[in-house]
Amino acid sequence: MIIRTLLAALLSAGCLVGQEAESLLPAQPLPIPFPRAPVLDPLLTPPELVPIMRKATMREWSLRSKLQGILDVIFRPESDGGLGITYDNSHTRTISEVLQDRKANCLSLTALYVASCRLAGIPAQYAEPWNLNHWRREGQLIRMERHVVALVPMFPQEDLVADFLPRLRQHQGIYMVKVLQVERLRALYYSNRAVELLMEGLKPEALEQADLAVKSDPTSNVARNIRGVVLKSTGENARAEADYLKALSLEPKDTAAIGNMEALLRASNRDEEALKYRQLGLELRKKDPYFQAFLAEEAMEAEQWEAASKLVATAIKLLPYEPDFYLIKARLDLRNGKSAEALSDLELARRWALPAERKRYDTKIALLNKG
Repeated sequence: MIIRTLLAALLSAGCLVGQEAESLLPAQPLPIPFPRAPVLDPLLTPPELVPIMRKATMREWSLRSKLQGILDVIFRPESDGGLGITYDNSHTRTISEVLQDRKANCLSLTALYVASCRLAGIPAQYAEPWNLNHWRREGQLIRMERHVVALVPMFPQEDLVADFLPRLRQHQGIYMVKVLQVERLRALYYSNRAVELLMEGLKPEALEQADLAVKSDPTSNVARNIRGVVLKSTGENARAEADYLKALSLEPKDTAAIGNMEALLRASNRDEEALKYRQLGLELRKKDPYFQAFLAEEAMEAEQWEAASKLVATAIKLLPYEPDFYLIKARLDLRNGKSAEALSDLELARRWALPAERKRYDTKIALLNKG
């Protein structure tokens, strides 16, 4: 496992922030290590991308200008000759589907960006930030959403990180990332699709994708955990437990698998075993702001208002620029009759939100002012 500490020179829609190195690039495109097998690969570079990216970069000589050209063509509106890609997290798409739909989530955008960079001779890599996730409960199971980014090595200078998650593009700081091999990203793609299909009620199709995830990278604890989730949904508890345990053998601190094991054991009336996983999970997740917010919402559902307030306060202390945390706090303040505090919470949420999301906060603030 390669771990790098990076200055977050974030690449966003048409904007390069941070290091402005002027390294020259190889004249020829780099070989793209995506298999050309008959079986469709979700990360396969579609032929129609080649002329688009060569046109965007062929007249540029520096690394910065080539990267800028790639970003410009990805996000520029179609009416202006770009691809007009917009962020959409409803469906994880292949690179070909991104070009067809003009929509992508962070994984699909990263795949498109890395493929584009490699066509331009830029040795971009997949990577995963440390300690950045989002928690969600799906029925009795706990789901952790992960995040992927791209990086461009800049030795001996600071490497460049391209982060396409909208709420993170507005922040800069020090990134700890680990480089992901293509097999690991492919497994994450199939894992995403498995969860999406499961949420649509398509369990056989979800299991097929989960199997592909494990086959793509048998060492992926994420793939094992997701397959366990799908198997649990079909009532195959023994197989699900085996996958959770395999995930934990691969990564003993996999808090998603720990939470799912706890839920499975409780559902099987194995409370003493479940308690051990509960205690282990709480210890590992006490510094995870998203999990603290997750627990705060659970406490609110149980009408444990004091506990919810303490948990969301911890989440905000750990990560002060997450809009969702302030929304939770606003709900609690309104419940306690603290309208002024709730209004302040909404204003802070609006402050940290993306420009495109601020209108909904304006509406909430206006309604609260009227009330």
